[in-house]
Amino acid sequence: MDPIKIIVAGDNYLFTKGMECLIEESSDFEHSATVQDEVELIDKLSNKQADVLAIDVSSIGWNADIQNRIRKYAPRIKVLAFNNVQQKSTVSDILGNGVTGYLLLCCDKAEITEALIKTAKGERFLCGKVIDVLLKNPSAKDSCPLYSVCGGVNISEREMEIIRYVSEGLSNQEIADKIFLSVHTVNTHRKNIMSKLGINNTAGLVMYAVRNQLVASN
Repeated sequence: MDPIKIIVAGDNYLFTKGMECLIEESSDFEHSATVQDEVELIDKLSNKQADVLAIDVSSIGWNADIQNRIRKYAPRIKVLAFNNVQQKSTVSDILGNGVTGYLLLCCDKAEITEALIKTAKGERFLCGKVIDVLLKNPSAKDSCPLYSVCGGVNISEREMEIIRYVSEGLSNQEIADKIFLSVHTVNTHRKNIMSKLGINNTAGLVMYAVRNQLVASN
């Protein structure tokens, strides 16, 4: 299998050098380039082929405009965002603008490695603390709880699809008919999803779907 080609973007020395070291230590990865700002990033994307963009969004802002510019030059690239602790509205906005994976800058090597691999496959990968921010009670203080566990949560494309259908109000039978699976398999997927996310009811799944822009918020 060819190594995953990665562009690192950010002006934080520790982030960029840390990512370069992690990439160069693994035969699964190939370092395509490191850039410090949006201008450099667009230039590299127009001249370099890459599978994943690992970007520090605390130093290079992420919004619909930069997403559209990146898609123009690299329509197939997947984005893994790194950030400091943020309020849930900021996290939701970033996830809603084309980001596949989202980690905190404090995540460890093993979690970053897994996130890069999953992101390259187009699978959603979120830091456990990010999940806490997205799923917490709306009345709670708008910051990441200090006791959260920084463990990665990987949600496959199939699981994301099932979350979306559950949030739209479809029954297990209706979901099974739509995606050509048995009801038992759909139910197993639902149990696995809820276990991964640490939630125990449909309301929690709906909240997750809304926060991740899988369904419209009414």
